[in-house]
Amino acid sequence: MLDGRPGSTGASGSDEPELLRLALDVVQENIYILDREIRYVYVNLLGAAAMGLVPAQMIGRTMDELFGPGAFPEFRVQVHAAFVTAAPARSEIAFLDGERTRWYEYSLSPIPSPDGPPELLTCVSRDVTQRRRVEREAALGRAAVEDERRKLQAAAEFEQRLFGIVSHDLRNPLASVRLGLETMHRRGIGVEHFRTLERMERSTERMQAIISGLLDVTRIRQGQGLPLTPEPVSLDAVVIQVLEGMPEDQVRRVERAFDDHATGMWDPERLAQAIGNLVGNALQHGDPERPVTVRVRMREGKAELSVHNHGAPIPAEVLPGLFEPFQRGLRPGALDGSIGLGLYIVRQVALGHGGEVRVHSTAEEGTTFVLELPADARVIPVPATAR
Repeated sequence: MLDGRPGSTGASGSDEPELLRLALDVVQENIYILDREIRYVYVNLLGAAAMGLVPAQMIGRTMDELFGPGAFPEFRVQVHAAFVTAAPARSEIAFLDGERTRWYEYSLSPIPSPDGPPELLTCVSRDVTQRRRVEREAALGRAAVEDERRKLQAAAEFEQRLFGIVSHDLRNPLASVRLGLETMHRRGIGVEHFRTLERMERSTERMQAIISGLLDVTRIRQGQGLPLTPEPVSLDAVVIQVLEGMPEDQVRRVERAFDDHATGMWDPERLAQAIGNLVGNALQHGDPERPVTVRVRMREGKAELSVHNHGAPIPAEVLPGLFEPFQRGLRPGALDGSIGLGLYIVRQVALGHGGEVRVHSTAEEGTTFVLELPADARVIPVPATAR
């Protein structure tokens, strides 16, 4: 053993045990040799330092003498078992270092004895406190992420159910109101009630737009996408159709510029919905004393519809989330007097046709939304990341 007994001499002239001791003292592991009484027969420098001691304070003394009877009970059990079985063992041990808990990973290797059971064993340990701390923090982080994921998933599922329930449950009573208004028109009412009836009809139209928007969002969130039915369509004809359905005072503010006769395979109803949202947005947020311009043209084989208005620009901090749903609070008002789904639907219509929508807004030039569509658009699944 490392007790100074003479051994073979190396090239340096030093005894082999001395060379071995020097080597073990620089090894970056805590190394101990213990006997059956858990007495320290050998301790290297790092191993003694881990206990706050030097080797001379430990060698020749038992664990009871150094740390008190009963200290490190789990370690004692492992040592006794290793002596009995003569088999290696691995485990971890924790002890309090001031106010901090330190963790050590160790391995026990009984030293074979030619005369019977092993009388000595080697314990090699290393400080794994930092690793345990990192692992614990990572586990807590994963748990927090998983918890947040579950909350978001539950919120999304609740949102979808809520949209579906509200949308479907509102459709029937709204249909009854609209039927009642139509009946009043047919039977005739006094002139003094005309304006009230008109306000009621506009209100039902806005309610219908809200319900349609919620149903669309529900379909998109469920991965179904917007239902599209492409057919040969003239883009300028759709613009005219949209303007004809608007109040006369609003139409007077709109200027049309059809530079080209743009046609393609598109869903006319969805295009009308998108164009109506863009024109309504421009009328609502633009300078009321200056016109809104709707322009149609062909560029590089694609149809391009732009809607421009003068007035205050869109704030820079609003632009990144402009096409997200429920963004009504980002700007005063909303596209259709609803809940902030207008531009979101515009983007979904564009993506569903394989196109795109973009915006440019400055104080000098005003605000321009551009809806670009491939001339031969078909129903294109919208990636989940684009929703």
